[in-house]
Amino acid sequence: MSKAKPAALGAGLVAKGQAAPAASEHPATPTVPVAVSGLLARQGYYKAITIKLSRDRYVALKAAGVAEDKYCQDILVEALDTWLATRRLNT
Repeated sequence: MSKAKPAALGAGLVAKGQAAPAASEHPATPTVPVAVSGLLARQGYYKAITIKLSRDRYVALKAAGVAEDKYCQDILVEALDTWLATRRLNT
């Protein structure tokens, strides 16, 4: 079975003067992603983790975020801080 050769890209796909450079002129610096909000963005350091939630917990978290006008991230950080404080593990 032979593979068809992909069609060549023509010069008409890029308008003159519209192409952006592939690399940024600015040196790479760590930045806080848009998804990181509130307290974490102000602290300047964060470590990303993934959590798995049941559908019910996810829906409740999103609804609480809308009702409180807070990002889910801020709600989870607040809850974790409270949990750690009750166990005197907060650093």
